[in-house]
Amino acid sequence: MYKTNDFRQGLRNVMDESKTISKGRLYDAFLEVTVRYLNEMISTLNLEQAIIKELGEEKGNELIERVATSNPSLQNLDAEISNTDDYREKIENLLSYIDCEFRTE
Repeated sequence: MYKTNDFRQGLRNVMDESKTISKGRLYDAFLEVTVRYLNEMISTLNLEQAIIKELGEEKGNELIERVATSNPSLQNLDAEISNTDDYREKIENLLSYIDCEFRTE
C-alpha cells in the first residue's frame, strides 16, 4: 500500500488530502483494496457455506444472522456510517472499529 507495508496505515495515507499521490499510485492502491475486498468476500462466502453445510440451511442462517447483529458496537457503527456522506469518515470509522474490536494496532 502507499508508503507503508501496513495496509490500514496505507489506506489512511491515501485518504490524507494533505499528501500528494500520483495517479499511478492511486490506481495501484485501488487495485490492492479491490483484491483484498474480493479475497475477504470469498472467505466470508466460504465460511457461510461451511456453516450452512454443517448446521443445515435454517440453523446455519440463524447463526450467521445472530453473529452479524449481536455486537452492540457494530450496530452503533452502522448508525454512524449511515449518518454521513463523507467516505473518508466512513472508512476511518470502519478502520477504528477494526483496530478497537480486534486489537490490531
